Amino acid sequence: MYLQIDIQNLNTSIAIICGIVVFIIVLLLFFVITYRNSRNLFIKEKELMQIEFDKSLLQAQIETQEETLSALGKELHDNIGQLLNSTKLLIGITQRKLSQSPDTLAIADQTLATAIDELRSLSKSLNKEWLQQFDFIENLTNEIKRINAADNLIIHFEHLNKLPFKSNEQIMLFRIVQEALQNAIKHATCKNIYISCIENMHLFTICIADDGSGFANNKPTGVGMLNMQSRIKLLGGNVNWDSTNKGTKVSIQLPIKPIHA
Repeated sequence: MYLQIDIQNLNTSIAIICGIVVFIIVLLLFFVITYRNSRNLFIKEKELMQIEFDKSLLQAQIETQEETLSALGKELHDNIGQLLNSTKLLIGITQRKLSQSPDTLAIADQTLATAIDELRSLSKSLNKEWLQQFDFIENLTNEIKRINAADNLIIHFEHLNKLPFKSNEQIMLFRIVQEALQNAIKHATCKNIYISCIENMHLFTICIADDGSGFANNKPTGVGMLNMQSRIKLLGGNVNWDSTNKGTKVSIQLPIKPIHA
């Protein structure tokens, strides 16, 4: 009888111990899972904070660049533009005083008038107040006309009627395309540049291709190319360079968000 009682007590003790062990294991598992979830949440929040910080930093850098460009545009218009206008006025006075104005003076006057128009267009494209009503298609078309007028190369532009982006986003995209054009003009020794815009359901693609000499490294290394990447990153898109000895193609892809977002 005592043996049965001892066995019952032993079984009860074992059951209690097993229950305590199971409880401890469950408790440990609960704490481990809670800790892991908290750690993952902390890591995710830290990553989101870093992304927001990077976006804010990029936005601040771009705003600083826009302020600098705006100040440069004002300086070009107010100072250099006035100097050129004064010079043109003096040429006109000289022409009127001469009984027979030489052809070289007339050519100089015409060249100066062209330079003034070019400077006016350039300073306008840098003006911050004017850019608040910015339209990408209109301004890129004017930029292309200005470059094509130099008769060094031809830029071909296939475009949509309107872009699905807000004005500040269109300004950034315009700066990106400007940088791509300048890279092609300075380094590619090309005769033609082709720009095309394609809009799908949720993706906007713009390609800038030239028939120049290309470059060896498809990865962005120059300041201009890094600036392009920064602006595209801020817009939530991506950019790829594909370069061969037959030319370079820059492909820019941007997500299309609701215009009111």
